[in-house]
Amino acid sequence: MNDKREYYFGIHPDVLEPVSLAHSSFGALWYEEHDQRYIVGYGFGASQIEVLTEFSTSSAHITCTNLQIIHQVYQSIRNKQQEQDWSAHRRFPLLTFLREPWKSMAPGWYILRSHKAFPMHLSIVQRTKYAVWLEHTAVCEDEAELAACIAKAEQIHHLHIKSMDTLGGIIHE
Repeated sequence: MNDKREYYFGIHPDVLEPVSLAHSSFGALWYEEHDQRYIVGYGFGASQIEVLTEFSTSSAHITCTNLQIIHQVYQSIRNKQQEQDWSAHRRFPLLTFLREPWKSMAPGWYILRSHKAFPMHLSIVQRTKYAVWLEHTAVCEDEAELAACIAKAEQIHHLHIKSMDTLGGIIHE
């Protein structure tokens, strides 16, 4: 095992922050060992990057200015987040099915978008007779990612998406 690791610190000026869906700066601290990259910490925006910068100054590091490498670090984090989002199977609180808008909605599958423009949050929800389940979530940056998420849900749950309503949700009955 290597006792002395080389840490790398880099900042990318413009990536998508997946919670706010705003473009922001991104900073990361990582090391590489046995051809594998290990991310120690990351942050979005000036305040989080400032904390990361303070942390990184306490250890010897190499400043990475290669935006392609920093984007690869960002993308590996986003890929892991997307895997976690997709497996987000959770039941809404017990009596949710008795409250609007779910009370007036028929049992079935609903694909809900946070808004019509990209990027957007996508939620795939199943309304059963006595429960509402959040089956999957995703951040979609463009039409191709949206279509891929819908196709994946159709395949996994054997759905056939019929129509899109005016609220931006897709309904399968």
